[in-house]
Amino acid sequence: MDRKQFLRLMGGSCLAAAGITTFLSGCTSIHKVSAVIRDNKLKLSKSEYSTDQGKLLEVVLVRATSLAFPIALYRINPKEYIALWMECTHKGCEVNAQPNYLVCPCHGSEFDSKGNVLQGPAETNLKTFNTSTDHENIYIHL
Repeated sequence: MDRKQFLRLMGGSCLAAAGITTFLSGCTSIHKVSAVIRDNKLKLSKSEYSTDQGKLLEVVLVRATSLAFPIALYRINPKEYIALWMECTHKGCEVNAQPNYLVCPCHGSEFDSKGNVLQGPAETNLKTFNTSTDHENIYIHL
């Protein structure tokens, strides 16, 4: 390989790396919160939905050590939240939460942010939990 070919190859690689970095920075990561069960409820602060940049998140993943699966907590508005058990109703795999939907990595089932089946093989909606709020907190009733 001569110098000209080397520079062309390296220049293309640098451009590709810059493009991938830009693409990946657009991906969103899901905020995860640990919670403790008290009185058969999980409690988390509404501030968990605020980012350092002042944006509001659409979903937060809530984990408790005594639960087999996490709960995806979707924010509908400041007073309304939907809590979804993240166990696929097809074969019991843990689903992955995205800002507007959930997907099962095992067989491809998809669910909307309210837990309704969008695409099979799952035929049953995800389990939901009642939620309530006060001025500062969100409560998931187990």
